[in-house]
Amino acid sequence: MSTPAQRVHEATLALLNLLESGEEATTAEAIELRCELAEATAAAGHLGDAFYQADELLKDAQRGYRPEDPAISRVRRTVAAVEDVARQQE
Repeated sequence: MSTPAQRVHEATLALLNLLESGEEATTAEAIELRCELAEATAAAGHLGDAFYQADELLKDAQRGYRPEDPAISRVRRTVAAVEDVARQQE
């Protein structure tokens, strides 16, 4: 099992590689990687960064997808996961 810091590193590299290949930041694959990055960032204890990532991701997803799209549901689960980590660290 990877540590949170390793998860952040791996998700960051994968996202950068995807974006450098010409993919948009709102494709399904990019959204999944951004969700993983936000969740890993929260698990690593960087809650401010994680909340920012999740908030920006939700805004991007809402601009690009319909409310019933699975991408929106995935992002909402990420927001909830980040909030759960924050509650656990209180």
